Amino acid sequence: MKNIILLSMLFVMFMGVVYGAIVATGSEHADMTGKVVGVCAGDNNSTDSNSILIQGVVTNGNQHGNVSVRITNETQIFLKDGNKRTSASFGNIQPGQNVDVTFKGPILQSYPPQATGSEVIITGQ
Repeated sequence: MKNIILLSMLFVMFMGVVYGAIVATGSEHADMTGKVVGVCAGDNNSTDSNSILIQGVVTNGNQHGNVSVRITNETQIFLKDGNKRTSASFGNIQPGQNVDVTFKGPILQSYPPQATGSEVIITGQ
């Protein structure tokens, strides 16, 4: 009986260590990774009319293609340098940059598909 209790405790501890390691080393989840092929700034003072065209892979379903991503006032934009992220703005996004994008809400089935960005991480050139 003592052996069963000891083995059970060891198993629970082992699972805790495994879970902690997965959480600590887990990568950031992005709905799409790709390259910026176009930047469209709105012609008024509202950032809600800004958008970017991304060519890459939509990770859910592993679909290749272009997606138009609307950038709103709530969209968080970051520059990533190694493991460090710094806050950025829409003006930092340039064609040719690699980005990871997290969507807010569904992807609209149009051509090209359209989505609203929740988070855009500029990962490099």
